[in-house]
Amino acid sequence: MLFGKKKPKGTPRAELEALHGKRLSYAVERSGGEELVLGRNGGISVSGDELVLVCDGHEIFRCSLEGCIAAELMSRNGVDIKGDDPEGKRRHIVAYYSNLRQ
Repeated sequence: MLFGKKKPKGTPRAELEALHGKRLSYAVERSGGEELVLGRNGGISVSGDELVLVCDGHEIFRCSLEGCIAAELMSRNGVDIKGDDPEGKRRHIVAYYSNLRQ
């Protein structure tokens, strides 16, 4: 790298923990140019060293906090998450917050 400092990999743990307890209206997985709806009516849980998304009473996504990248959407109505699932596959999930007060 020629200029500046090397950026740390992943989102800081405190920012990921701030997602804990957020309610979701739905979540999609982006793959290539397509979006696949994974589920509706759920939430985000951050416990231990993992981030978990649950919709319709089923786990739809799980990844380690290490190397996980999460950024709130510009509209502030959801979060964009990129992380490795337990099988090591890199996944890109967009989870949209519920309109209910949180």
